[in-house]
Amino acid sequence: MSAAFAPPFAGLAEAPAAAPDCWARGGQRFRLHLQYGGLALALRTVTAYNEDAAHLFAAALHPFLREAGFACPSDLELVVHEALANAMIHGNLGVDRTPSGSVQEMLQFGELVENALADPQRADRMVWLSAAVIGHTLHLAIEDQGAGYQGTAGGRTDRRPHGMDLITDSVLSLRRENDGRCLLLELPLSQRQLPRKAFADASVLIVDDNPFNRRMLEALITTLGVGRLDSAQDGVEGLAAIEAHRPDLVLLDVMMPRMDGLEMCRRLRADHALLDLPVLFITALNDAKSRAACFAAGGNDVVSKPIEAEEVLARVRVHLHNALLMARLNADHARVREELAAAREAQETLPPTRAQLDAIRQRLNLNIKGVVENSSELGGDFWTLFDAGPKRLGVLAADFSGHGLPAAFNVFRLHVMLSRLPRRPPGPAALLGDLNRELKTLLKPGQFAALFLGLIDLEDGSLTYAGAASPPPILIENGRARYLPLEGPPLGAFADAEYEEHRVQFPVGASLFVYSDALVESQADDGVLVCDDNTLLRWAGETHGDMVATILRNFHARIPGDPPDDLTLLHIRRE
Repeated sequence: MSAAFAPPFAGLAEAPAAAPDCWARGGQRFRLHLQYGGLALALRTVTAYNEDAAHLFAAALHPFLREAGFACPSDLELVVHEALANAMIHGNLGVDRTPSGSVQEMLQFGELVENALADPQRADRMVWLSAAVIGHTLHLAIEDQGAGYQGTAGGRTDRRPHGMDLITDSVLSLRRENDGRCLLLELPLSQRQLPRKAFADASVLIVDDNPFNRRMLEALITTLGVGRLDSAQDGVEGLAAIEAHRPDLVLLDVMMPRMDGLEMCRRLRADHALLDLPVLFITALNDAKSRAACFAAGGNDVVSKPIEAEEVLARVRVHLHNALLMARLNADHARVREELAAAREAQETLPPTRAQLDAIRQRLNLNIKGVVENSSELGGDFWTLFDAGPKRLGVLAADFSGHGLPAAFNVFRLHVMLSRLPRRPPGPAALLGDLNRELKTLLKPGQFAALFLGLIDLEDGSLTYAGAASPPPILIENGRARYLPLEGPPLGAFADAEYEEHRVQFPVGASLFVYSDALVESQADDGVLVCDDNTLLRWAGETHGDMVATILRNFHARIPGDPPDDLTLLHIRRE
């Protein structure tokens, strides 16, 4: 059984044939600790009792904690033994007494336990042991399938008389869950010491003009398992070594020929790419003024000569650990930036292209311009057109709740839905109902979309439209702008939502302006709306030519840069 605890310490789960549903009423912490990368053991009570599972589990925790960089608490096995005995004997086996300490009492107690183990129903009950390192504490859980607590007139009483007083001084906290069937313990761990393999890919540069000092520091740093060590005799060689090898940490002497450590550090910090490189000064200058000069030059830490080996190792560990974390963080940020850039490029391909808009203009005499500005790398705004017949064009503008990747993901979902539209799609209200039912099953709680959907029919010169919590569009005819009535619940919020359809004339020379609520809800730095409803109506009525560019220019005159919310502007003019 001990082989089951070889790295990566997944542990062992025994499922009794007599109880195939071995996870009933327990095992929740077991699974949670495994998700945290912890150690876990699930056994029948009879197996755990006969195999001394407490000793087995405590022995497996030693290499587990060592791999995590912690020392194993000296009384860990006692803690596990007492907690497991409580779960097995008084929980699963239901033995409701404890021996007083006399020989006769011990014999009677042992007989009760043996009789309980002879009962297959109780012996096959599961017991779960699991542990995970969280911060600087070991979280230990012991779960069983026993009776738990029973109610009494005075409240809730523990049916398990087995005392836990032996381990209360060894744990930070002790609490119960699942009506007492789960005992949770937190044990303190000694200060973290990173395992040697953590620094196998790290690189350290030692800059010191004294060969003895360099060799001594190299010998010390080697004990940490650092993968690469380089050295230099002065600041000039040090800067060259940094350029060549890009170390993760620099150990730097102050007094050196040609270029001292202070000047080297100042030049290093002048290079933008090296601002985050940690520098640990090691100097014989021990007065406060000299130490302050090291920090002023850009040093991260100072150790005074003659050096103490443990102090140097402790500080090197800290700075290397931080440097490696920063390197991983920067790599993650770079990867996220690349993925966001790729997603943004993909999102920018969703609206119609310039060539497609030119083709629509030639075929239908509709001049169309739209723009989407996101408030972050990705957004939830989207507009598109779809063919609805020889002389009919569908228009859609959507605004999903939220920002960033979740909102952009919902935009892609909607785009896929629209790609499945029939050649002759239903009317706007019916199509909104179809989209709402599908989005209701896909969107997470709290997610929804505001959407305008219009159908321009050039045969009879009409615009049929419906909306889902979208701001009212504007119709402009003969220089006169007016809001079109629009109402309807948001998409994806209610399964049984219904949408009202409207129809207006859309003659030659008329134009339609559709926008997201960011246009009329955004505030400038003075707290005043950039564009209220009356202002927008005036802008639309007074604008001749490129309405989208004009309104966008007016908006950014008050709010430069990215908008506070995703912004969509769409103008369609019938020529």
